[in-house]
Amino acid sequence: MPPSKSSSKKPAAAALTAPQPAAAPPSLPTNPDPIETYKALYDVLGRAYWEASDLNAKDTIQGARDAIYQILTDLNAAKLDANTTLFLQLKSKIEDSNKALEKIEKEISQITKNISTASSVAAAIAKVLSLAPSFA
Repeated sequence: MPPSKSSSKKPAAAALTAPQPAAAPPSLPTNPDPIETYKALYDVLGRAYWEASDLNAKDTIQGARDAIYQILTDLNAAKLDANTTLFLQLKSKIEDSNKALEKIEKEISQITKNISTASSVAAAIAKVLSLAPSFA
């Protein structure tokens, strides 16, 4: 039975205190990388395809995978186009840096006597220099 309207309750003590500052707003969600997101979906659909119980289900899943594959192809092409401009802008800096790295690579054993450090530096430089044909 609901309380009678004649009964009045006193306001809680907390309501009479000064207002509290608002809690900090929640952090904004970060948008996932679309390529990684679509790739994850593509992979999951691939597993679902093999677990599908009949050909109609397999056809449905494969149809979706084909569409996702095209989206992935287009996203990767767009990313490549965007990065090509950036790479072309960096090309001269990369070439200049590679010249300096080649010199360091040849002289690293005189620069540091720590064999482990020299080896690590030489390996890292070799890896970077192996990328040079990508920027030619």
